[in-house]
Amino acid sequence: MPPDKDLQKRIKRIGEIVEQLEATADPNARAMAKELLESLMALHGAALEKILNITHEVGETGDSLIRQFGSDQLISGLLLLYSLHPQDLRTRVSSALEKSRGFLDSHSAKAELVSISDDGAVTLRLHLKPGGCGSTAATVKSTLESTLQDAAPDAASILVQEADNGAPRSGFISVAQLANGQSMTALSVAPIQRSGD
Repeated sequence: MPPDKDLQKRIKRIGEIVEQLEATADPNARAMAKELLESLMALHGAALEKILNITHEVGETGDSLIRQFGSDQLISGLLLLYSLHPQDLRTRVSSALEKSRGFLDSHSAKAELVSISDDGAVTLRLHLKPGGCGSTAATVKSTLESTLQDAAPDAASILVQEADNGAPRSGFISVAQLANGQSMTALSVAPIQRSGD
């Protein structure tokens, strides 16, 4: 089985186990499972942070490796999970917009970053060709949102406003919104607290 399919299978199974634990009637069992998950995440986060520190100490070669880690989809997601990604939110959003330029140009559209608030809310303005097809506009907007969600799952929110009416429409659920919830599922994506933070 290819590694990607195996990984997807494991991620799905983790989600199923978390759901089963949340459904457990015994509050003590739920509390112990939550504590176990938090403890494992703290341990893994500390180890990953140490790996990055040792890699950085190597010098330019280590820094190059860290940039490569940030570019790899799987590793990048893991680094975001533990708040260890080498690029900040603004850099990742700007890079995603730059990568989307060819797609946007092919649909006579342009997107600009309006703001990133202190709490991580990202606002973009989408300029679409006047009189264009509504389904094309929806496709462009959806594709742009998806690209930004992949690059910045830790954003508090992503709002893509059409330049015509400025009405934000997004079905994006951010890591930050999940982390603010009370469910154990949110723990699987929430940043951990490490000593010294």
